[in-house]
Amino acid sequence: MTFAQTLSLRLAVQNRAKHPIVFEEALHSYFAISDIAEIAISGLAGTSYIDKTDAARRKLQTADLVTITAETDRVYLDTPRQCVIEDRGWRRRIVIEKDGAASSVVWNPWVEKAAAMADLGDLAWRGMICVETGNIADNEVRLAADAEHQMSTAISIAAEW
Repeated sequence: MTFAQTLSLRLAVQNRAKHPIVFEEALHSYFAISDIAEIAISGLAGTSYIDKTDAARRKLQTADLVTITAETDRVYLDTPRQCVIEDRGWRRRIVIEKDGAASSVVWNPWVEKAAAMADLGDLAWRGMICVETGNIADNEVRLAADAEHQMSTAISIAAEW
């Protein structure tokens, strides 16, 4: 981890086995936001996703912006290097860039699930969004024996756009 104007996180996996391994990985990034109704996520248009709230059905993100209006748990596949949380309430953009990662997860538990989570609290869902960098499902990592894989994310804030 590097803490500076831009937060940088890197995960390295070494396969010390004598055979290939297969794994999934994610850097779980939870962001404080003004209000879930005031944000949208750009950069995921045209990508397919696994909707974990709808029996893991595969869907296509057709809208330019991802907005959250109910419980959301999506694994976006083969995503671009950058996506942005646009927070109108706090007049800022959270820029998330990734390297060595092909998936992006978007998650918010919404009312019912948040109420059942002891570590989140009843109303906390309104002020948070999770946008994770990872390699999940179709984007799992296949790592040869004695090889290393690195995944990183860089998170920065751009005030008033």
